Amino acid sequence: MESTPVVAEEIIVPTAPIFAQPKREFAMPSASEMLAAYHAGGDTWHKVNDAFVQASRRNQTAIQAAAGDILTSDTPGLLSVSVLGPVFQDLNYVRPVVNAFGARAMPNTPSRQFIRPTITTHTSAAVQSGQLDAVSATTMVVASNTVTKSTVAGQVTLSRQDIDFTDPAAMQVVLNDLAGQVLIKTDDIAADALVTGATASGSTWTVTAADPTSLFSSLYDAAREIAEDSNFFPTHLCVSPDVWEKLGRQTDADKRPVFGYNANGMMTTNSIGNVSGLQYTSMNVLGLNVVVDNNFASGTMLVVYAPGFEIYESGPQLLSLDNPSTLGKNLSIHQYFATFVAKSSFIQAITIA
Repeated sequence: MESTPVVAEEIIVPTAPIFAQPKREFAMPSASEMLAAYHAGGDTWHKVNDAFVQASRRNQTAIQAAAGDILTSDTPGLLSVSVLGPVFQDLNYVRPVVNAFGARAMPNTPSRQFIRPTITTHTSAAVQSGQLDAVSATTMVVASNTVTKSTVAGQVTLSRQDIDFTDPAAMQVVLNDLAGQVLIKTDDIAADALVTGATASGSTWTVTAADPTSLFSSLYDAAREIAEDSNFFPTHLCVSPDVWEKLGRQTDADKRPVFGYNANGMMTTNSIGNVSGLQYTSMNVLGLNVVVDNNFASGTMLVVYAPGFEIYESGPQLLSLDNPSTLGKNLSIHQYFATFVAKSSFIQAITIA
């Protein structure tokens, strides 16, 4: 007789029911707790940050909870518009020529012109042929050169409202620009007079890559012209920006800069000058101070002995006039300016090819 197999039944042990629990509420984290959690990072930071968000929502008022999204486009009447001063300046009010050669005080004479004397014929000296023979005698001739004063001026008219309502103050901004324009114009007059008074040296700088020989020759030729006529030697090299670029890019056959660059007091070898930076007053060529001025026409290169060119100017003066009928204010700045070429051979022009 076959026996019936016994099947073990699974015994289920009852467990205590798990009831829903309210979510634990955390108090608003303190500043120190937020910083500590941020430093720890990871889950710690996320949990503390979540506690901050939940606490913020729990503490909001009924109006805050019911409020919809509000953008700046919904509140244009509440938005202020501020002006971040000062006004951006896109012009450098510098006078490279005037600064390089210096300006003398304008003679305080009640006239439009003044006289600047120069010697055209010097006295002489020679070896006496014999005792009681006549010695060398040459009459000195002093020329009477007339220098004419130029008036450089500009004016603007501002409304009273423009003066009172603007911030930064429009009047000061406009006056600064007007004064700068007067400075630039006086430098332009000086640059033009320097070019007009120059003597052609007869030398030409043929710009050639990796071969500065022509540059050396033209500079020395111009310097010789000045020295032969006076025993003076040049002090300045005046150039337009394009010529300044050509000078800075000069290299020798080994592609080394002809004008070495200063760095921490050290200068590169094989240099006949130096450059301390991309600035209009930072280059020296064979001992000549380089004057770069955008008032010079393209291709300008002048070797100059500075005392041969003189500049005279008065200080700028501000005049103002109120017009009650239009609530306007007229402002003007003017100054007197003059130049004088004492000796044209002291200014040698080099042709650029």
